[in-house]
Amino acid sequence: MIKTETLPSLTLAAAQLLANAALARATELDVKMNIAVVDRAGNPLVALRMPGAPLPAFDFAQKKAYTAANFKAPTLGWKEKLENRPVVMTGLAQHPRVALFGGGEPVIVDGQVVGGIGVAGGREDEDILCALAALEALTNA
Repeated sequence: MIKTETLPSLTLAAAQLLANAALARATELDVKMNIAVVDRAGNPLVALRMPGAPLPAFDFAQKKAYTAANFKAPTLGWKEKLENRPVVMTGLAQHPRVALFGGGEPVIVDGQVVGGIGVAGGREDEDILCALAALEALTNA
């Protein structure tokens, strides 16, 4: 019987690259953002808050990253997935670390989820653009 398992996780250098790429995209969009990058378990690796970014959105960036990493899926599709399951929707919405709206993306390397990124502070579409720019930068690194 195998008693342990080795699981890949995001490195700090990769987390910094992701955060900086999201920051660069936010700067291009001229939107003040909060950016969080977590490891595969949802533990924080990098957190950035642009001066002037809405402070409450900082928590949402962390929640989006956590949700994307742990559920291994973008946070955008939750409303549609759960629209016919109101009890589950209510339960997840009340979880203190879960976000059910766009701006969170799982970080996938070699087919495995190794972390998550969450971006908050702009409109939902702007948050998503910044998170996707980060993933693109990691893919091209």
